[in-house]
Order: sequence, then structure tokens, then C-alpha cells
Amino acid sequence: MSEFSKDYTIDELMTVLMAREVRNDDVMIVGVATPMVWAAFTLAKVTHAPDAIYHYIMGNTFVMEPRQVSLLYLEMNTARAYRFQDSVECTLESLPSDKLTTIEFFRPAQIDQYGNTNNICIGDWDKPKIRLPGAAGILDFSMFYARGSFLYTPRHDTRTFVEKLDFISGVGFPKGKPSICGGSGPQCVITNLAYLDFDDDTKSMRLGSLHPGVNLETLKDSTGFELIIPDKLKETRPPTDSEISLLREKVDPLNIRKLEVLSGKEREELLNKVIEIELRRENKYPKLLV
Repeated sequence: MSEFSKDYTIDELMTVLMAREVRNDDVMIVGVATPMVWAAFTLAKVTHAPDAIYHYIMGNTFVMEPRQVSLLYLEMNTARAYRFQDSVECTLESLPSDKLTTIEFFRPAQIDQYGNTNNICIGDWDKPKIRLPGAAGILDFSMFYARGSFLYTPRHDTRTFVEKLDFISGVGFPKGKPSICGGSGPQCVITNLAYLDFDDDTKSMRLGSLHPGVNLETLKDSTGFELIIPDKLKETRPPTDSEISLLREKVDPLNIRKLEVLSGKEREELLNKVIEIELRRENKYPKLLV
């Protein structure tokens, strides 16, 4: 196995951790404006999960071929689809199957200790302080996934991890109970500070591992509710040299995943750079990686 890397950024660590959650028989659902998820799924596809299938919300298609992460030409990555979607995502989760499972990463604006999430508004519903993008299919599918739902956020703070949600738009473990719809509930939360999972009995959020260089007090101070802390603390397994090399050189050489962790001027500069590079390309299709 490749040696653990000592040279990685937080977006790369999070992307690698997300990739490690993918199984070879998964249908990998790539949502809207989530380049970190696309990068993670592609990294999984070119490493340990070659038979996993992409489902792209953009274009509503299933795709076998892994291609380089792209900003402008997402729909072109669906050009070689083998099946068009007709509420197929819903069907996959509603019908029992031991052949296909579905994995999707959601990025919530707020999350509580039971993995319930909010992507609707901050503040009172009638007069919100902030209007969020909305939940799209999260409110429907979060209750049904046999594999459970998976969560991530590159900003672990008390604005995101809250004791009480302003609005519930994604179902975790309601009041610490499994969903009545039969889904397995949230499986993990990957953040810039830690890998979190959920206690089997109480369904409350639990520390799985702290990322290298993060101390426990920082994690506690950044969380708006009490986490379950194990007696023996674990450190997150870092990316390997091979994972970092593939991510930087093949999967996402334009660093599009970083748009999810940058803000302000830095984000604007990267956005303009990526657009400029992609517009100059003679071949507009994202590069095939196999």
C-alpha cells in the first residue's frame, strides 16, 4: 500500500474520506453544485470501486465511464449513458435489491445531533434571515436509502452543528428513532475537523476520528450540541500518496473541488481560472480516465 501523504489540504482529505465510503456495487448519485462529491466518486471509481455507477442529476442519466471533474461541461459527462432516468432514483430505493445500492452525499446548512438537516432557511419560516437553496430531493430520499444517507460539510462550526434546526428538510433519526419509511438513516458526517458517525443505541452523533492536528477541545467548541466521545480517541487515517496523486493529476487537476472550501476573492479567482481554461479547450468533453 502507498505511504500516507504528509502533503495534503483539507479538501483533499475530505474528498479521500468520502471516496472510501463508496462500495463497488454502489450507484453514486452526483447532485448539483457538489464538485467535491464528483471528485470523491471518481477517485473511488478509478481505485477500489471500478464497477460503481454514476447517476447525474444534471441530465438524469446513469454513466459507467469516469471522466475528469469539469465545471462547465457536467452534462457532457452523461453523453455515454446506458439508461435514462424516469424517477429511477426513487425506484431504486423503493424496491428491494441485493444488486444495486445507492450512495449520495448531502451538504446541509444545519445539522442536529440525530443527523436531521436543514437546507431551507435560517430563522423564522415566515420571515427568514437567510433563504437557502432548498432541499431538492433530500427530503424525499433521505428517508428511503437502504444504504443510508451520507453528510459532509467543509465548515464545522456552531452555525452548522446546532441543537435545534430552524427547519427540517432532511430526515436523519427523528428524536433518535429510525425513519418509519425504512431507510437506514445517516451513516457518517465528514467535516474539516473530524469523521463523525452515530451511536447504534441512541442514534446520537458520535466522534469517529479526529483529523490530524485537530484537538478534542476545538471539536467540542465548534459543535452546538454534546457529541458522544469514545474513551479511546482515534486519528483519521490520512490520504495515501497514491490517492493524492490520482486526485491532483487525473481526477481533478483544475482543483474544482476547492470551490466548496474557498470563499470571497479566493473563490472568485479560482472560478474565473477554471472557466477560462475550460473555454479554451478544443475538446469540450471532460477527459476520459480509463
